[in-house]
Amino acid sequence: MTQTPGLKLAPRPVPGPVPAWAFPAAAAGRVPAGPGTLRCDLPGRRLAAVRLVLHAGAGREPGGRDGVAALAARALQEGTEPGGGTALTAAFERLGASLYAFADLAALRIGLDVPATRLAPAMELLSSVVRRPALDDADVRRLVRERLEDIAQEDATPASRAMRELRAVMFPAEARASRPTGGGRASVEALTGADVRAFYGSVVPAEATAVVAGDLAGIDADAALAAALEGWTGTGGPLPAADTILPESAPRIVIVDRPGSVQTYLAFGHGVPDRSHHDWPSLTVAAHVLGGGLTSRLNTVLREEKGYTYGMRAGLLRMRYCGLFVAQGAVHTEVTADAVADALTELRGIESRGIDADEHGASVRALADRAPAEYETPFAIATELADASASGLGADYPTRYLEAVRASTPDGVARAYRKHVDPEALTVVAVGDAEQIRAPLEKLGYASVTVTSKE
Repeated sequence: MTQTPGLKLAPRPVPGPVPAWAFPAAAAGRVPAGPGTLRCDLPGRRLAAVRLVLHAGAGREPGGRDGVAALAARALQEGTEPGGGTALTAAFERLGASLYAFADLAALRIGLDVPATRLAPAMELLSSVVRRPALDDADVRRLVRERLEDIAQEDATPASRAMRELRAVMFPAEARASRPTGGGRASVEALTGADVRAFYGSVVPAEATAVVAGDLAGIDADAALAAALEGWTGTGGPLPAADTILPESAPRIVIVDRPGSVQTYLAFGHGVPDRSHHDWPSLTVAAHVLGGGLTSRLNTVLREEKGYTYGMRAGLLRMRYCGLFVAQGAVHTEVTADAVADALTELRGIESRGIDADEHGASVRALADRAPAEYETPFAIATELADASASGLGADYPTRYLEAVRASTPDGVARAYRKHVDPEALTVVAVGDAEQIRAPLEKLGYASVTVTSKE
């Protein structure tokens, strides 16, 4: 390019090193006669995020009451009066706030997002919700109907159906993790308002954790938490202890029959240790090498070279007492068996050829160097701290995890994968047309093939 005489161009900028960044520290405390607290001050973040973690997840549901934790979370959002959900939403919206709740296997989680300057009045509203919820029979009946509609939608979605079957096959039937977190059709249909009230009444607030993150300068967050939650107690008997039944890793192929499907949704699963294990950070790197992006091994072969899929991904499913390594994605029906064979080759590849420095470095950068953007908001930070609390990992876990990812080595990552993932003992779930894919999958000789319906 010809430079105009007399025009002096600025030098081209050169990228510098990634600035040092650490996960924000949280100060621990406790509400008198109430939950523990984690307070994270984030200057300049004018929205505050509150996360209340109640140790009353689906893993602690009474026998025969699958789905009551998720239903209790939904019913809390109906407020303190029968049919009061709309009025409660309007009350929070007048403060510029939003309230939501959900339950997973580990915990019942309540979230509140609000401008930091309105934290105190929003916490007053939250206090009324958690202390005096209506949990009305009519509201619960409506929420049961909504949950049944959700189940029908999940049945019709190949990805969710594959993950449901993967858990059902890998965990023994007596394990709560083997069944849908939100409950199945039969169990949900049987739930009543009395079941929801009994379950929520058994919550032990003193075992809970309240996380608040945001710009708390000039705001007495501790006082707001105390005013809202001090002296809050449960009214019912103790909930059952959560089971700790581990998944069973063994070679098997399960087809969920969807006649006429033009695609097959594949899910490969294997049990791994929980996040407290020192190998968890290395396993997350290994999963990223295999299916963490478009240049990952699975995508390079199945997407770029073979054109079988729009994309495959791999990662670790977090659970309190264990984890699952999962690789998944949709492929064209006619190449289902070829895609499984090629995926197995790549999943075996870390054992045979290890991990090279370039792909390890790219995965570490993707997992660790993106953290400043991933945890830019109070919502993300509060959610991560709440998740660590729900899993009993401590407020410093996010920092320890990121440090371990950065300190990992290619050989160490490969060693962790070889130790915890046996490519010859994978559960393979294929949601697709059994008439077209069963024989080709059987010819692979990887494992016996069974067929189940999509219901």
